[in-house]
Amino acid sequence: MNKKKIASVIIPAFNEQKHIQNTLQSLAQANSLEVIVVDNGSTDNTAAIAKQHGAMVIDFPYGTIAAVRNRGVAASASDILIFIDADVNVSTDWHAQLGSVIQKLHASPLLVTGSRVQSAEKSNWLHTFWFSQLTSYSAPYINSGHLITSRILFDKIQGFSEHLETAEDYDFCQKASGVGGVIQNNADLVVTHDGYPETLSGFIRRERWHGRQDVDTWQLYIASKLAWFASLNLILFLIAIAMTLAGMHMALPVYFLIMYMVSFLLTVYKFGLRKINYMLVMPVIFYFYLCGRSLAIVDRLTGRKRR
Repeated sequence: MNKKKIASVIIPAFNEQKHIQNTLQSLAQANSLEVIVVDNGSTDNTAAIAKQHGAMVIDFPYGTIAAVRNRGVAASASDILIFIDADVNVSTDWHAQLGSVIQKLHASPLLVTGSRVQSAEKSNWLHTFWFSQLTSYSAPYINSGHLITSRILFDKIQGFSEHLETAEDYDFCQKASGVGGVIQNNADLVVTHDGYPETLSGFIRRERWHGRQDVDTWQLYIASKLAWFASLNLILFLIAIAMTLAGMHMALPVYFLIMYMVSFLLTVYKFGLRKINYMLVMPVIFYFYLCGRSLAIVDRLTGRKRR
C-alpha cells in the first residue's frame, strides 16, 4: 500500500457493474487517492471491473453495510478517509476542493464533512420532483454515500456500528458529535448519484429497505417520527380495507384524501414551499415514501428479511 496517498476512498459494492466503472473513472482524475472496493458478495462483474480500473478489491461477502465500510478502513493506509457509494460520481469541482478539505481535516481531525449527493440530470419524474430536492434541506448528519473524515475520529468512535443494517451514517455522526466532532456539509464538494430508482416500485423498495432500521427496536421506533407516520398510514389503510369489505365504499377515497393531506404537510415540513406543480406532485411521492416505510414495519412484524 502506498503511504503517500493523500486519502483512502472506501467503496462498498454489491452487484454494481452498471455503475462502478463511472465511479472509478471519476476518481481517476487524481492518482493521489488510494481506492478500495469492498465487494459484499456480488454475483456480477463488479469485482473484475474494479480490478481493471486499478482499485484494491477486498472480498467481504457477509456483513452489514457498516461492517463493509469498516473492513475497507482496516485495509486502508491514509489518515483521511473518504466514503462513497459505488454509484456516486465525483466532479471536477470535487477534485479542485479536495486539497483544502484534507488540510482542514489535518488541522481539525474531529470533523465529519462531505455533501449531499445530487441527482444526476435525468428527465424522470422521480428525479425532477424528489431526488433533485434532497440537497435543499438541512440534516444533522452526513450521508455515508459521500462522507469524509479523519482516521483519528473514526478510531475514536470505533467506526460504523456494525449491527446496524441502515442509518449507519446517522449513528456515525451522532457518535462523532458525542466526542466533540463537528458535522459540516460542504456544498462545494459536488457529487452525483447514478443509482436512484427511476420507477415507483424501485422507489418503494428503496424506502422499504431504509425504513427497517427505524423499527429494529422499540427505542428506535419511538425516536423516529417517520416511523410514526408510517404506522399511521398502515393503520388507516387496514381500517379502510376493512370498511370497504364491509360495504363502506367511500372508505378508500377518504383514506387517500387524509394521507394526501398528511403527505402535503410533511412535504412542507421537510422541503418548505415550492412552485405549485411541485406542491401537487411531491406529496404524492411522499405518500409512496410512507408506503415503503409502512412495508418496513410489516417486514419487522413478520420477521421478513430483505437485502
